[in-house]
Amino acid sequence: MCSTVDSRVETSITHAAETLFARQRPEGSWPNRRPTAVLGTAGAVAALRIADPERSRDLVEGGARWLLSARNPEGGWGGVAGAPTQLVPTVIAAAALHLLDPEGHREPVRRALRLVDSHGGLQALTDPGMGHMARTFLALAGLEELKGSRRIPMELLLLPPRLWRGRLSFRLAPFVAMAFIQARHSPPTGLGRLLHRMARQAGLRALAQVERGENDRGGYGGDNWLVSVVCIGLSCAGSPPAPLADAVDYLRSNVQADGSWHIMQGLDLIGGSYVARGLADAGYTDDERLVRARQWLRGCQQDQAFPVFDAPPGGWGWEGPRGWPNFLDTANVLSALAVAGEEEGGEPLRRGLRWLESRQDRTGSWGTFVPDTTLPNDGPCAYVTAQCVEVALDCGASPDDPGVRRALDWLLAHQRPDGTYEALWYRGLTPGTAMALAALGRAGLAGHPVAQRARAALLRAQLADGSWGPGETGTLGDDPTHGTVEETAWALRALLACGVPADDPRIRRAADWILAAQQPDGLWPAGQVCMHIRNFAYYVDGLIVNGLALKALGSYRAALAACGYAEREA
Repeated sequence: MCSTVDSRVETSITHAAETLFARQRPEGSWPNRRPTAVLGTAGAVAALRIADPERSRDLVEGGARWLLSARNPEGGWGGVAGAPTQLVPTVIAAAALHLLDPEGHREPVRRALRLVDSHGGLQALTDPGMGHMARTFLALAGLEELKGSRRIPMELLLLPPRLWRGRLSFRLAPFVAMAFIQARHSPPTGLGRLLHRMARQAGLRALAQVERGENDRGGYGGDNWLVSVVCIGLSCAGSPPAPLADAVDYLRSNVQADGSWHIMQGLDLIGGSYVARGLADAGYTDDERLVRARQWLRGCQQDQAFPVFDAPPGGWGWEGPRGWPNFLDTANVLSALAVAGEEEGGEPLRRGLRWLESRQDRTGSWGTFVPDTTLPNDGPCAYVTAQCVEVALDCGASPDDPGVRRALDWLLAHQRPDGTYEALWYRGLTPGTAMALAALGRAGLAGHPVAQRARAALLRAQLADGSWGPGETGTLGDDPTHGTVEETAWALRALLACGVPADDPRIRRAADWILAAQQPDGLWPAGQVCMHIRNFAYYVDGLIVNGLALKALGSYRAALAACGYAEREA
């Protein structure tokens, strides 16, 4: 039995690997194909309509046509065209359409807002920042008043950065932009007016500091949605011409042929790191094409500090050699580099490890952008913490290493009552639970009661067809309709890492499901598992899915080999 299944796995891995290598760029990276997005498009057309109405008229009209074509039958929008309706994309798209043409878009806007009301209205947006963002866009379109909204205290920026960095974290740019918009549409009075005037220059300086650390002029996080918000904020603030013109030009340069915009422009690095590690685990570590990929990843290490996050040189971000350095992307790149050993990895590997170690929270966990942040959407994160533990183990650390031990203790102490873990940047409970379980298993803690509960939670959540789904409603396995390759791959690898044998029927069904999901070209379809705005907007990544599938199948093949060896010995 093992040899028959192993043959299918081998064929699947070879087919995927050769397709990926055929698409590899000469320098070692892979192009990342992503569908364009509702938030990116709605934000861009609103920003261009406000900041560059005459020159960008054709782009604005093309974006509006795309938004209308991307509506779901009930009148709402998801993160991408055809995705299930979500509140934030629906509100922002409706506001953008009304801003462009109130009379011409009256019916689609009316239907969308009625749909939002039927789902609890803006009060259903439990994240205060997103609730305020949605209300602000409605106010920009003349659909709601901003008066009475809680004032955004931009005067925080008059304090030393150490006093606000952990509170604002990666939301610094939208914080400033939203303060500018609020002051324009609901002018402060009395002391608030004086404080805003004092803080205005500090806000402009903060935005300039963020922009100086980017790969492209006018870009903020390589994110068209965020650039749109900043562009509107700069316009409302009456900023100097240069930063506003740079933001407008950034948006104009990123429009797609169909009139839409992506959310994130540059995700090749993060997706490429997943693919590189997946190919290594699938048996291609020494292949010269993968050696070239690792060389490219090393070349993307940041050699400059990022003062906004108080981050030294040595990390990685999703955009490339500049941009927002963060712990998740750094850990993923280090994971891809570690498999070849320190001799090949050299100083970039050692410096990256030191960088990651320096970013660990005092509690032992890792967040994403700023250590010890108080911003819930930044940290701490079970997924990132588990990934950092695995990187340390990959690089030769012992489970008793002080940093690793503190991280493991944090994972043991922060499990949800039902045995699951959440992830900040991937939807549902499957990714966080699987990553935590894999890290505990690799650290020799598979028998610990916490690991046993996580294992039981994953096994309970397996769907009838052998796959795993998102569990979006808050309980793992709540969504019985379908699984995704990403979530199934995460779960399969974790269960193998904690000792579930390859010949267990549940393992075999999971592997069979992944094999059956492989497309004729050798690759796998991507699901909406990546979080853009936590719990409110998702996106797909066409590289991550293939890296995860190869990593899971590589683990399964190794387990099958052990199974076959045991049978021969018997």
